[in-house]
Amino acid sequence: MQPLPQPHQRWIETPAMASASASVSASELIPVLPDDTGIQYLGEGAANIVYHISVRYPTPPPSLIEEYGDGTPPPSEIEDVEDRASRAAALHIFDNKLLRLRKDLPTTAPCAVAQENWLRLVAPLFDADQLVQQSLVQIRTANVIEKLNKELNGWEHNKYPLRGSLRSVDPRPTQRHGIYLADDEHGLLVTDMTPGSALNEEVHEFKPKWLLQSPSAPPGSIRCRQCARNARMKAIFAREYPHLAPNKYFCPLDLVSEDRRAIALVASQMDSVPSKALILRRWLESNTLLKRLRDAQRKLDPKGIFLSDPTTEDFCVAMTLRDCTVFLRLSGKGKEGHIEARLGDLDVKCPDKAEYWKATEQQLIDEGWYTGTEKAEDRQPLLCSLSSDRWKIVNSMRNGLN
Repeated sequence: MQPLPQPHQRWIETPAMASASASVSASELIPVLPDDTGIQYLGEGAANIVYHISVRYPTPPPSLIEEYGDGTPPPSEIEDVEDRASRAAALHIFDNKLLRLRKDLPTTAPCAVAQENWLRLVAPLFDADQLVQQSLVQIRTANVIEKLNKELNGWEHNKYPLRGSLRSVDPRPTQRHGIYLADDEHGLLVTDMTPGSALNEEVHEFKPKWLLQSPSAPPGSIRCRQCARNARMKAIFAREYPHLAPNKYFCPLDLVSEDRRAIALVASQMDSVPSKALILRRWLESNTLLKRLRDAQRKLDPKGIFLSDPTTEDFCVAMTLRDCTVFLRLSGKGKEGHIEARLGDLDVKCPDKAEYWKATEQQLIDEGWYTGTEKAEDRQPLLCSLSSDRWKIVNSMRNGLN
């Protein structure tokens, strides 16, 4: 198996993007991150780092009304109290929000551009309560980037355990070393989907990936696009780490299946605790979010990578929707359980990745991963919902565990 060429992309600025970058949005009033905001590292991906934030609300001074008896307090006091109250009200925009900052990479667009694209191309596809909402925040005056980058660098060298924004005794993931935050004027405030204080509340996150077969898949395919890719990755992992168990995967087609047996299977794969799996199964059976995501993927790219123009906005959004994250916040148990579900990680993809996407698809076809005809030494179980042997293999694997 030949390694894939790695994409060397940069974000591309269209006229609409340039306008957004120049004057973010005439209708959007951008709040400023207060200088004394508490910032705590939460996690990071390839392109962004997410932080918990806590703003400090101003406390009104003790009233002088009693001192002045029945008279009126000095105007300066009234104005000061009103000013503090006004500032406190303005700070509520930071409630239940996380701060997302982009990394300094050629693949990341300035936040003003990314936000404009999200508002114009992604947000209209879904209901507001189906998305991790995001909005711009000015961070330049808070001067946080230099400080946070210093902490990240120190974390890599174990200089800053449990200091500043860092609250982890674990080292920074090796693959993230040497990559720091961009000197952007803006960050993004995003809906906080971390577990709340409610009893038994927890959060699941997963990437649904391709919720229908790739338009480029060969006839007779018995693996969907994501199962084909997962099988290939598992074969590579088995070669490189023969004594380690590979990551577990599920077939994304099960997420939008009408087969209750398939839904029960994927729910149990998402959470092995029966009470939590029951909540997930009931949500999968009734939610409209994932089917709406699937339909948008189909509409925006009906032809596939080899026949589509990858420079179009539709195709780039389709690829974005194939790599987004679903955040599920679970509360309660069993029949009383409730799920809040939102889509996130929806920065519009750059068309410079087209060659990488094509190479990925071509390898899956040429090496037989779609059709289950991969080399004998790389053979993987046919666990995709497209395989007629799927349930026989699943039952055999279950019996092997009993």
